[in-house]
Amino acid sequence: MQKLIRTLSSGLLVAALLTPGVASAAGGFLPYKDIGTHWAKASIIRGVQAGLFAAGADAPMFYPNREMTRAEFVALMDRLYNGGQYQLYPLTFLSEHAEWSKGEGFDEPYLPYKDVDRLTWMYNPTLRVSVILDRLYGPNAIQEVFPGEAMNPNQPITREEAAKLMQMFTMSPDSAKAWEEVKAWGWLEGERSDKLKRGEAAAAADRMITYLVQDTILPLLDYDGQKFPMVPEIEELFPYFATYTIWSTTEEKAYVEAVDAIRNHEDTDQTFQVLRKLLGTSFDNRIGLHFYLSWDPETEISANLDEAMSAIDAYFADKVIAPDTLRLLSANVYDLALQLGANDPQQFAKVLDRLSTYEAKVKPDSKEWEALAIYLGALEIRSGQTEKALSRYKQFAAANPEALLNACYYLHQDGRLEEAAALLATVKPNAADTRMVQLGKLLQQELASLQEQTAIVSDLGYSLRRLDSTESYQVKGEAVLSGFTFKYTQEIDQRSQISKLNGFYQSPQKLVSDKLSTYTDGRKHIQYSYDSESQKWEQHKTDKLDFLHEWVSALPVAERAKTLHARYFKQSFGEIDVITEWIPGAALEEKSASLMLERGKVKHVPLFMNKYYIDRASDRVVKHTWRYEEIYSSDEYVAYSGTDRYDYAANVKLSIPDEVRKGVTP
Repeated sequence: MQKLIRTLSSGLLVAALLTPGVASAAGGFLPYKDIGTHWAKASIIRGVQAGLFAAGADAPMFYPNREMTRAEFVALMDRLYNGGQYQLYPLTFLSEHAEWSKGEGFDEPYLPYKDVDRLTWMYNPTLRVSVILDRLYGPNAIQEVFPGEAMNPNQPITREEAAKLMQMFTMSPDSAKAWEEVKAWGWLEGERSDKLKRGEAAAAADRMITYLVQDTILPLLDYDGQKFPMVPEIEELFPYFATYTIWSTTEEKAYVEAVDAIRNHEDTDQTFQVLRKLLGTSFDNRIGLHFYLSWDPETEISANLDEAMSAIDAYFADKVIAPDTLRLLSANVYDLALQLGANDPQQFAKVLDRLSTYEAKVKPDSKEWEALAIYLGALEIRSGQTEKALSRYKQFAAANPEALLNACYYLHQDGRLEEAAALLATVKPNAADTRMVQLGKLLQQELASLQEQTAIVSDLGYSLRRLDSTESYQVKGEAVLSGFTFKYTQEIDQRSQISKLNGFYQSPQKLVSDKLSTYTDGRKHIQYSYDSESQKWEQHKTDKLDFLHEWVSALPVAERAKTLHARYFKQSFGEIDVITEWIPGAALEEKSASLMLERGKVKHVPLFMNKYYIDRASDRVVKHTWRYEEIYSSDEYVAYSGTDRYDYAANVKLSIPDEVRKGVTP
């Protein structure tokens, strides 16, 4: 049995940002000689521990009162992004290290500045931040922060310039309000034109780390269908359920060794035999015995579920009140329900019936009740009892982040945004509860964005219709399709309905690239492709769809929003409006069931995302980025990602040469 219990979702981020450093405030050691009495000392130390600042014999001083340069702050943002990039993935579509390719494969990225030399320390972090901003906000977005041919990297950075970089980690819809947004989050203070000091930058980074490890910037977005219903993060997955400092009996020793083996992934059949043997003794830690017996990989999941339920029975038999323990035990039951329900969805209702019997044993609205109720709600959702789950979530949404998120999400899914906003308005968290304060603000921003879906759909639809009605234009792009890398220039003549594509592609099985050349006759639905091996033109019919994404791209935006439940998010940065589109895989799987695709029936769609960059002055799409993952009935996995850039100045007039139509060697 493979355990699926949700551990700390930000674990990778925590590991990246909070790794042990060279200093410990508690231990009295300082990474720098000049921060002992500085007000930002704690933030600086945490920054060193997070890998944001270098320390050691070669860097004995921090200079906290010195103004931070543009290059230094860009490097700081690069390190923060490296630790928190999963937060921005729904908006960047960038996989790890993908920032090193300008598009998706061939061209290396470049900087628009003449004074950031490739051989200097500042080049790589500046390049990465430039590429990230380009993906988030459009071509040359870094120029909105540092305009001109020179970045002046050693010039002190102003607070407003810093805010324009920091806003990438927020849901800010407009770069013109970056300073107000960042200041409202409490990351920066003072006046926008003030120079930022190094100690102040360390404090800002410290606040951002706290922000990044708590919630995602779009808390209601479930782009891969794996997020909801949300359940608590389990930080301690392998407790002993008792304190064992010195083993007083051989049974205690045997139990602790068995738990340690499971904890360290060193368990064997003997491990679980020991635990079963202890069940027949007077060993009193029955919670632990039943809990860990539910982890036996050689036992049927249904039997493991019985052990998990017995662990809860033992909990109530002990007559203790330990909400964290009950939360873990309930999580264990839910985890097993997920495995059973994967093959038989009716199992969710059966497990719900069994787990519900414990609700009468806890005090209503207590922390113990919340620990159980969050999993009862999740099982109700998976059993199709959404209204019952909503009623449950609303009872403790004001104090529980997962309950609040689930309530708002399922109200949104049901088109009840006003009800979600009303619920959120009742949440008045204590100022010390930073998680709930932050979540409340993020949800307010997101609900406001969701209220604008109709307007965003209209804006995007208009720009795409303008593209379709343009007489001629040119597209330059790069893409990766299931390991094949493409770079191309495509010319489109809408008047003749002919397009021409030239470029090259790289097969993962070849060391050299091949020529890519096609003509497409839109009226006759014929494509002529040049075969580099036979050195001849070949004909192919284009009246049938190969892939799911071809079908989706032909749908009007309004249709995607209505029938595929597409979600949209709009941001403005300089002269560019950026609209991100996410389409849930479940909707694509359902609506594509009747499609006859050349690849076969669609089995699963793990990911389907688009990003459109629109010039605000002309309402024209200037760039399109996408990432699709499609699995077909043959189990073929298709991953397709890329970027297209549009040029409307090109006057394209096309016809298909006779030698191409005849299939002769050029």
